[in-house]
Amino acid sequence: MNPRIVAAYALMCAIWGTTWLAIKVSLQGLPPITGAGVRFVVAGLFLWALARCVPASRGTKAPWRTIVVLALTLFGGNYALTYYAETGLASGLVAVLFGTLPFWVFAFGAVMLGERVGPNAVIGAVLAFAGVAAISLNGDVHGAWPYILATLAAAALSAYANIVLKQHAATDPFRTLPPAMFAAGIAMTIAGSTFEHPDVQRALAPGSVAALLYLAIPGSGIAFSLNHWLLHRLEAWVVGLSALVIPVIAVVVGALGGGESFTWRELAGAALVLTGVWLALRAPRTATVPEVPC
Repeated sequence: MNPRIVAAYALMCAIWGTTWLAIKVSLQGLPPITGAGVRFVVAGLFLWALARCVPASRGTKAPWRTIVVLALTLFGGNYALTYYAETGLASGLVAVLFGTLPFWVFAFGAVMLGERVGPNAVIGAVLAFAGVAAISLNGDVHGAWPYILATLAAAALSAYANIVLKQHAATDPFRTLPPAMFAAGIAMTIAGSTFEHPDVQRALAPGSVAALLYLAIPGSGIAFSLNHWLLHRLEAWVVGLSALVIPVIAVVVGALGGGESFTWRELAGAALVLTGVWLALRAPRTATVPEVPC
């Protein structure tokens, strides 16, 4: 595989693996929906500003219908449902349920793109999912069905959005992602400000602002741009496997930077994830992705 693709994939996973700790810090200053909304408003503005600094021919603009779909699913419904689920479920259970995302990608990719995955890819994804469960589940696996369904719906929405983005991956990311982020961000900020009543003084604390900027710029602007770039060069299911790698990075970052524990159970789970992803990537590749210069 091209080294630039490997580097972009690794960087995307590394960034999203660190956002869980940043979210934990950010929530001390802003409630979840408000925080997610401000995050995407800033991310959209960042990408618009970046596009003006690095003008280039990057492709066409996606149809407005696609931008609306991305705003409602990838940046809106996905995050709103996930944050809602976090209020009623243990975060480990949310991580496991959201780990079903690659299987949703398998299904949507088959229907919408004609992508086919072989048994090795499915077995590898199942092994990696078991590893995520071993890492994330720590005793508390109870939860009301509305929260469980919300998490599964968030994973399905994210998978569907990535397939839609895959269909338009040749478009200019600077003309596709920012308006979708900004629209979703404005809607969530208004909703959060209305119903969550955020404390402005706590929101402007240095730690809260730093965490929010990290979530907005690397965690959203850069990471979603890398995701867009990779979807233009890889099958959607390969990109979707990142959802099983990210929890491993999140646990390591939590142990190193957040004072969280890292035991033999987490180590065994991480080994399962890496083995499963390795097995999945050894599966025969489909021919649905044209060769694209890197």
